[in-house]
Amino acid sequence: MGKLQRALTHRSPLRRALTSSGIALLLWLGAWTISYLTIGEGALREAMASRVPGGLFEANSSLALTIFQWNLVFGVGAIVASSLVAIGPISLGYFAPWWWALGYGVALGTNSFVLTVPGKLAPNLGILWQHIGAREILAYILVSAALANIHRFRPLRWRDMKLHRVRMVSDIRLGVTEIALVGGALVLLFWTANVEAAGVIAFLK
Repeated sequence: MGKLQRALTHRSPLRRALTSSGIALLLWLGAWTISYLTIGEGALREAMASRVPGGLFEANSSLALTIFQWNLVFGVGAIVASSLVAIGPISLGYFAPWWWALGYGVALGTNSFVLTVPGKLAPNLGILWQHIGAREILAYILVSAALANIHRFRPLRWRDMKLHRVRMVSDIRLGVTEIALVGGALVLLFWTANVEAAGVIAFLK
């Protein structure tokens, strides 16, 4: 646990990103395998559909921009906000993409996507290159790793319920590598939004 903690709080954002990606991969594969073996097909489709903003699929030419804005506000925005708080030395910003990796694994294992074809899909690493979900989660991991050490508040001890301010806004500094990771994540999200939009439009036609 100590080595994992040190890796997630390492001075190198690349080390943090690699460690967080490894954790997300294990969570994703584990959730996919368990849900594939134990949960019926389409079990979570209604829950997944409820998260899609109304009128999203009627956006047509602006669909890619709509998806990008949605991911920016509710994905990156959630990570930025949670990165301001840490439990112990671990930034809460990590937990959002890890949770989404779990959910993505369950969605794959139960075939619960809104737009899909019949048939559950057995765990297969090839999906990393075929589905945009993994690439979106990678983008979120890059943001969380870049911001992992900017937290302003944390409990002084694990058992404390009260948060204490440990850093002022003026003390927050992002290095060149952190800024590059955030920039790369935004480019990746914009690209995946275009790919997703093209796929949705082709499916609806």
